[in-house]
Amino acid sequence: MKFKKIDGRCIIKISKGEKIVESVLKFCSDNKVKSGAFYGIGAADDAELMVYHSRTKNYSSKVFRGDMEILSIIGNVAFLDSKQVVHVHITLSDANGKAFGGHLKEAVVSGACEIVFIEFKAGLARKHDSETGLNLLDI
Repeated sequence: MKFKKIDGRCIIKISKGEKIVESVLKFCSDNKVKSGAFYGIGAADDAELMVYHSRTKNYSSKVFRGDMEILSIIGNVAFLDSKQVVHVHITLSDANGKAFGGHLKEAVVSGACEIVFIEFKAGLARKHDSETGLNLLDI
C-alpha cells in the first residue's frame, strides 16, 4: 500500500495481493488518522460480503472468487469502544457484467484499488443501538 497527500486528501493505492479493509486500518494506524470517510474503485479476485437481516439482527456472508471489478467502494472509519473499525460497502461485477454488493468483510486486490480518503480531525465513534442491533455512528 502506498499513499500520497493531495489538496488535503489522501490517495491510497492498495496493491495486488493486499487486503482492502486491513490496508485502510493500517493506513490509519501508521498515519495517526482517527477517523474519516473514503471511496474508490479497483479490482478484486476474492471477496467476502455480508448482508444484515434486520428481523433476526444477524449477518449472513458469502464468499466470491474470480475476476471482479470494484465498481464502487465507500466507507468510513470510527472507533467502537477503543477499537478502530472500518465500515465499508462495495459493489462488484463479475466477468459477465453481473453486479452485486453488500457490506464488505474483506477483499483481496487483484490488480489495484485506488481510494480517496478524507480525514476527519475530530474522532468519530460508534455505539450499539439496541433497536436495530447495529453499531451506529454516535452523532
